[in-house]
Amino acid sequence: MRLYIHIGTHKTGTTSIQAFLRKQADILGAAGIYVPTAGVLDEQSGHHNIGWGLRGEPRFDPVHGTLQDLIAELGQSTADAAVISSEDFEYLVDNPAALLCLEQALAEAGHEPYYILFTRRADTYAVSLYGELRQHHGLTARFRDFTAEILRNGKFVMHHDWTFYLDIDAFARNWRRTARGPLHICSYDAAVDGKGLLPTFLSLIGAPDQVGQIGQNAEILNIRRSADIGRMDRIIAGWRLRYRFRPKGVLAEQMP
Repeated sequence: MRLYIHIGTHKTGTTSIQAFLRKQADILGAAGIYVPTAGVLDEQSGHHNIGWGLRGEPRFDPVHGTLQDLIAELGQSTADAAVISSEDFEYLVDNPAALLCLEQALAEAGHEPYYILFTRRADTYAVSLYGELRQHHGLTARFRDFTAEILRNGKFVMHHDWTFYLDIDAFARNWRRTARGPLHICSYDAAVDGKGLLPTFLSLIGAPDQVGQIGQNAEILNIRRSADIGRMDRIIAGWRLRYRFRPKGVLAEQMP
């Protein structure tokens, strides 16, 4: 079975995608795309528990489903494809042992992973990510220090292995060094400005046009107030981030 694995990034509409997958699971199933329940936390959740288990995250709870539970559930489906989603999979980029564990377990069960990653413009992503981490995840660093680390390393790391890449070229190299399944990288900004994030995502997983039309009218979730950042800090950091992380070519591998 082809398994589409949506891996993030954070702040690119992941919550909306996950809620849509769960809410429209029956419609997707009728179209030949199975949405597993192993690894989800509630009726709108992504498959976060799978990523937590792979990384040894303290929040992991086997009652919500393990990787082996996911594989067993996939084995019971007659669909041609399945899809799971969690931005926690994004963190596997710097944990090759865990990523390899995922790949090997799926391969042994006869499943083929196809990874999907949405990215967004570095300056707006940094502002949105900073607000999320500061308001909800204990970040205390000033914005200028936050962006300074990103400019030095191409990424920001907190809580040991929460790794947020803004250097997507580096992310792609590191991911593809371990993963054999193709990685399809899409622009969040282009999707939003075009036919919409959900219709774009649904087209990537082979959903028919009728399902994509439902996605056009789906509710956008997890819209949060921007963090309080000084105007000059925002302007200077934004210019430096845009210059440092300009796209350097086509990264996407087209899915056959």
